[in-house]
Amino acid sequence: MKTIQSIVLSVMLLGGLSFSTCSKAHASGNPEYVKVKAISTEIREKINFPVELADQGLNEKVVVEFQVSAEKKVKVVSVETKNEFLKTYVKNQMETMELENYQGFEGKTMQISLFFAN
Repeated sequence: MKTIQSIVLSVMLLGGLSFSTCSKAHASGNPEYVKVKAISTEIREKINFPVELADQGLNEKVVVEFQVSAEKKVKVVSVETKNEFLKTYVKNQMETMELENYQGFEGKTMQISLFFAN
């Protein structure tokens, strides 16, 4: 049953990513927009809903500013949320992941909004 709950809760994790230095990233035909969308999708797929918060009525937005190195590593610049556990959890999750869709964005600051709800 816990496995099913984790899968269902993971599906509820939503996110959006913005590239803070690109004002034209919103046009769907723009290659930068496509790349930003790929990065956003990859991050959402790699961050699971925290099991420790599965039984709480959670409805929390987490905004993360980050950079990706040429070695595919994520460096978190800042995390904004009211939930301190979630803040630490998201920071740790992001800093241990390697991104495949980072090319062209090395060292640039990006921002993702993640929504955790159960």
